[in-house]
Amino acid sequence: MVLFVIVGDFMDAVPAIIIFMPIINALTELGQINPVHMGVVIVTTLAFGLITPPYGLSLLMASKFVGVSFMKAVVRSLPLYLVFFTTIAFCIFFPKVVLFLPKTFLPESVGCFKNPSGSGYICPP
Repeated sequence: MVLFVIVGDFMDAVPAIIIFMPIINALTELGQINPVHMGVVIVTTLAFGLITPPYGLSLLMASKFVGVSFMKAVVRSLPLYLVFFTTIAFCIFFPKVVLFLPKTFLPESVGCFKNPSGSGYICPP
């Protein structure tokens, strides 16, 4: 994840996902990680890069719109950085919480399949 924090600092999220998707897929299969879980973690990490210097495009644009210097905006955003790091760590260490809504509303998206008896779904642990 440290790699994607650094990549997110210098590159927008969409090109980074397109460039690194083969590596992400290989690591997901190798580590037996749910692809939806990995996607949530990657997108959250790359979104963090939009507010961190040196690139920090969203923070740069917001500081220019409001008329505040970029460095003052960075200093005022430090509590937000802690929230982002906490969120990323939460997503990494608690995959069942992250996958709760997909398993509830779209069980096929997380690898569940219909029960042959016809009632409900069977999901891998």
